[in-house]
Amino acid sequence: MSKKDILIYISDQHSWQQQGYAGDRLVRTPNLDRIAASGTVMMNSYTSYPLCVPARMSMMSGQLASHCGVMSNLAALDSNRVTFAHCLNAGGYETILCGRMHFVGPDQRHGFSQRIAGEQTPIFHNRPNAAFAAERGVHDKTPQGGVSSLSVIGAGNSPTLEYDRYVVSEAVSYLSGCYNAPQLLCVGTYGPHHPYVAPKELYEYYLEKVDIPDDTFDYPEHPAINGKILRDCDLEVIRAVRASYYGMVEFEDQQIGIVYDAFCDYLKRNEREGIFVYVSDHGEQAGYRGYYGKGTFYEPSAHIPMIFTGDGIDKGKILQGATSLMDLGPTICDLAGTMLPPDADGVSVYRQLTGGPDNTERMVVSENGGEKDYFSGDFSYGQMVKWKQYKFIHYYGFDEADVLYDLAADSNESQNIINMHLDIAQKMRNYLKVACKLPVYEIKANADKLENNLKVLTKCSFDSDERWKAPECARHNPEFIVKSKLTK
Repeated sequence: MSKKDILIYISDQHSWQQQGYAGDRLVRTPNLDRIAASGTVMMNSYTSYPLCVPARMSMMSGQLASHCGVMSNLAALDSNRVTFAHCLNAGGYETILCGRMHFVGPDQRHGFSQRIAGEQTPIFHNRPNAAFAAERGVHDKTPQGGVSSLSVIGAGNSPTLEYDRYVVSEAVSYLSGCYNAPQLLCVGTYGPHHPYVAPKELYEYYLEKVDIPDDTFDYPEHPAINGKILRDCDLEVIRAVRASYYGMVEFEDQQIGIVYDAFCDYLKRNEREGIFVYVSDHGEQAGYRGYYGKGTFYEPSAHIPMIFTGDGIDKGKILQGATSLMDLGPTICDLAGTMLPPDADGVSVYRQLTGGPDNTERMVVSENGGEKDYFSGDFSYGQMVKWKQYKFIHYYGFDEADVLYDLAADSNESQNIINMHLDIAQKMRNYLKVACKLPVYEIKANADKLENNLKVLTKCSFDSDERWKAPECARHNPEFIVKSKLTK
């Protein structure tokens, strides 16, 4: 039998919690709900790093960020490092990138044979904000449209929404064709990543309906991140952000449905078998504890959606065992019958997708930091382990502040139970020593090397024809509903 075609839809900054099938009764995600019902859902999937570039390069290589050498949005993946796209390409697949993957540096492929929709975010080391803003049609100094992600909150259009329409259109166009070789098509969108701007009708629908997590404002902040994560507890700001974010999630669900239906039509028309995967690189805090964006190990930031559906995949199956973003590549290679990325930290969950038992004993690891902290300039490095209902968090230099949560009893992560379960904490601490093979002093040395290299790289001049230019309709300001006090 011929190899199955595979389509991976990867969004950016979509938290697990904002999905209908995940239990959110407010958000409208009918397409994700039907895709989940038709296949297998990973209920406890976690990012390997709650930041865009490290998460994606970890996903592509199947390795922890510290092992693949990418622990910053300014770090580039080594072109000699094998990705799952290389493996499928070597196995006879056409490997097509449609849209965003956030590759940094001149190598914009890393195993993809062609790109059919350009990149939106910085793809070279030398993307100064002024040039980036002009290129994307953003109206202020930063890609978010101001001095922080809270500078723009409201209804209207944005480069993010317009870019996703463009990517989806190109994907649908590609799927209207017929191809001899088996296909790996990776569709990368930018939503529901900020700026927090949703289509007007969706923003207005959610504005009076969203919940405000004000009870989380008093939860103790971990000293390693205290003052280092963007924070604003203004209720008006949080309501507007959450309305915008929910609207963006619904908008993204619409785009997912368009691509999924086009893929199903493509398979039927060409009498082929296929696998559809939905995943996001990390989550979004959207006002939880007063935080925005990502960058923490809390559930809204670290817990991500992952769904497999298609020929041979178990239908209506829910896996409770912990899984990782790093599992995507090994699983795709297993499904395609190709070699797996060497030295992968992630594992194939192919057996669990095709009749095998759930692995509820597994532990998975996430990292954060490993670079000079943006706010303080100090070196920062954190680790998280998820096992069963437990989550263990450790930050370098803060040994006395280790945290253990029981998510089954405390879904908001409000109570540190480490002193009541020292044995469980030690078990998870020991696993970190096995999983994270690179010593912290070496991670710090690598951070220093990157900082020194960037002094040269940011002065270089590159050009690329693999970029998207924001059309005029996305260059106008949205209807700003509210601005944070932090950016007024």
